[in-house]
Amino acid sequence: MNNLRDIKSRLRSLRKNEQILRAMKMVSAVKLRRVQMVVQGSRPYAEGLETLFQDLLEQPDVRALQHAFLASRPVKRILWVVLSTDSGLCGSLNANLFRYIQKALQERNGRETGEVSLMLIGRKAGDFFKRMHVKPSAGFRIEQAYPLVEAQADVLARQLCAWYLKGQFDNVEVLYARCKSQLQQIPTRVLLLPIVAVERPSAGGIKYERLFEPQPAAMLGDLAPSYIASRIRQLLLAEQVSEHSARMFMMDQASKNASDMIGEIQLDLNKLRQFMITRELADITTGVEAMS
Repeated sequence: MNNLRDIKSRLRSLRKNEQILRAMKMVSAVKLRRVQMVVQGSRPYAEGLETLFQDLLEQPDVRALQHAFLASRPVKRILWVVLSTDSGLCGSLNANLFRYIQKALQERNGRETGEVSLMLIGRKAGDFFKRMHVKPSAGFRIEQAYPLVEAQADVLARQLCAWYLKGQFDNVEVLYARCKSQLQQIPTRVLLLPIVAVERPSAGGIKYERLFEPQPAAMLGDLAPSYIASRIRQLLLAEQVSEHSARMFMMDQASKNASDMIGEIQLDLNKLRQFMITRELADITTGVEAMS
């Protein structure tokens, strides 16, 4: 009887857990869809600004200009901005990213010049590097909601630009988990500062020339912070897409595993019930035979 009670108790617990996991999957799906809509809505602006800024970099007077955002200088101090999540339950997303960072740091020792400092965004990154006794140079809190990402990306961009212009860092890179698919999030490193021109394929041999007013060199100082803020905003949103996608997949797998366990325990419960009924029938039959 105790076994039957224990099995029923475990079955109730698993069913409650399955309901919780399915609810968490639905919440992650809603958040993922919301972030994807924000990404789709902001993509035209980001792509237009990217095209405009790359056209600006192709201007002869801009290429000849030794602007602080464009000038290549000796790399002595490097800043890595690490984008992680605030909560867990998203599989190996954070673990793969931290393993990638550790491997990159080990490969740099003795091979490349420049001191690497870390700027951690997300509670998981802070907890991990605290356990590894690595003291970050700075931390930054990003709320997992829109439009807070919009405003905080601007704050983060201003801070990074100020550090770069003051010469505190000679190179700024962003490390995050890029969502390749729902099953795969790839650790990626993106160069943020200095800004480099991207080689673009020609559109069928037709080359358009933009006319800038005021002069491109004068526009560069005002447009560069907006361009950097736009890139940071897209990277923050991409990291959130990876997080919600990984969490939704993990909750789906966990709910399926819970369903399989419920089926197995239900089968054990049915076998135990059948055994108890058979034993009672045998006792009744034995008693009737004894009385006769």
